[in-house]
Amino acid sequence: MRSMTSLTATPLGRLLTITTVSLCLFLGVTGFIPWDEYHQDKRPASQADSFARQYNSITSHNLVVDTSELRCLALNIYWESRSESLNGQLAVAGVTMNRVANKKFPDTICGVVKHSRSARLHRCQFSWYCDGKTDTPKELEAWRNAQQVARLYLAGIYTDPTSNALWYHADYVNPSWAHKMTRTAKIGRHIFYRALVRETAKLNLN
Repeated sequence: MRSMTSLTATPLGRLLTITTVSLCLFLGVTGFIPWDEYHQDKRPASQADSFARQYNSITSHNLVVDTSELRCLALNIYWESRSESLNGQLAVAGVTMNRVANKKFPDTICGVVKHSRSARLHRCQFSWYCDGKTDTPKELEAWRNAQQVARLYLAGIYTDPTSNALWYHADYVNPSWAHKMTRTAKIGRHIFYRALVRETAKLNLN
């Protein structure tokens, strides 16, 4: 039997060694995971969080999106739902994008996120944007996760879990407008709604 030293001394042995080392480095640095393991039709729900945390995946780095719009969506996910599950974060992304598609709201992500009913504090559609505090994320892991969720949502890998909701509120409050809405889902600490047909033209609430 030929020794390992003599094997690696041959051109074929050196090629095999280089190929093996290169493959190991590629998998270790990129975090690449074969797509078959995470195909949307096959992966169980328990793997969703794991998939969303693949920050260095080839797919996420090659998405072509407007960086300012992506940042606005990621900031909204971060500030509105960073303590929520993946589904809770996707729900906020869903409401944001549902508003972009609705003629009652601005037609850009940043326009929706920064939408304000007045110039006063706490009068924005999403309160974090005009609460008078800094909007710079402080929790690095949560911020990276919010950016990745935004990328995956905009890429169409995940979809809206709220059944086309346009509004939501925390489950520990009871706003007066909620009874005029059609409740579509409760995900985490948020309850989601879309307007009744007769109310659609009247309401523009968060």
